[in-house]
Amino acid sequence: MTGLFSSITTILITIFIFGLLIFIHELGHYIVARRCGVGIIEFAIGMGPKVFSWEGKVNTFSVRLLPIGGFVSMVGEYSDVIEEKDRGKTPLDQKPVLNRILIVLAGPVMNILLGFIVMTILVSTGENIYSTKVAEFRQEATSDEYGLQIDDEIIRVNGKRIHVFTDMSYKIVSDGIEPIDITVLRNGSEVVLRDVQFPVVNADGISTGTIDFYIYAEEKTVGNVLHESFYQSVSTVYMTVDSLIDTIKGRYGIDAISGPVGIGGQIGEVIDEGIQEEDITFWDTARNLLMMLVFITISLGVLNLLPIPVLDGGMLVIYIIEAIRRKPLNKNLQQTITAVFMVLLIMMTVIVFLKDIVNLF
Repeated sequence: MTGLFSSITTILITIFIFGLLIFIHELGHYIVARRCGVGIIEFAIGMGPKVFSWEGKVNTFSVRLLPIGGFVSMVGEYSDVIEEKDRGKTPLDQKPVLNRILIVLAGPVMNILLGFIVMTILVSTGENIYSTKVAEFRQEATSDEYGLQIDDEIIRVNGKRIHVFTDMSYKIVSDGIEPIDITVLRNGSEVVLRDVQFPVVNADGISTGTIDFYIYAEEKTVGNVLHESFYQSVSTVYMTVDSLIDTIKGRYGIDAISGPVGIGGQIGEVIDEGIQEEDITFWDTARNLLMMLVFITISLGVLNLLPIPVLDGGMLVIYIIEAIRRKPLNKNLQQTITAVFMVLLIMMTVIVFLKDIVNLF
């Protein structure tokens, strides 16, 4: 019975999270399009056939069968043909290119903004804020042999400025498979430690560095809560981009890419851990799920800005080209390019979906 409860809960929470993130994303496009005076045909959550729909004051709202996306359909977005019911509404292509750029950016920005808001809640309600100052070395530590000392405050790792613990931990885990340069603040002065070696572990064929020390906690204030929330969100954006680059380079491979099924499996693991471990409370599980939501929504926002047709970043590139050329690209060409990349995206989605299904068993 516990397993059944966990499975049903996992499915419902996964659908809720993706539904929320899709809704927030499309709401961004919708609000800015309305503010810019663009005519809206339909606001849809999901893809495929309509499950149900209703007519709003200015457009149709619908929920569709497949919970894998959503869209805001605007007058004149892909075609010059305007249906009778939409006549009188202002087409998208008649708006200045700056308006259209703002509309495209609104979706990803809303996802990233949601991540910042949820991160602020998590930081402000957490027990501690973690510093980047070394408190004690672990038994298996190696970095102390290369000059790192207790009370050193780490401010750069391999040249990257460190603002919060998340920055530091990611860079050590990501880059620490090889000797790395660490800049610390020691007795008020900056000290550069060259070629510091951290312990390296290998899991599922992927090597990562290991943080081999404990750090001090800080007393919470309004200032450092806002500082922590902002820079943890920025850190998540950085991790998303950096991990994407590493994946393209072949460091992680396709196994590191997860779709809704794979993410649902991770959500299930969090729920199972909360059920099975007596020392993990409901609120601990809720916080872990909210942290996953932060990573997913910020990743969704960042990935949607990639310059790929069918994504917001692809449309952004088209509008920037239009601004430079001072005339729009041919709509038929846009539609052809979009259709080709849509097919490629669907193929990639199916591959990731099948991979996630196989990994569940």
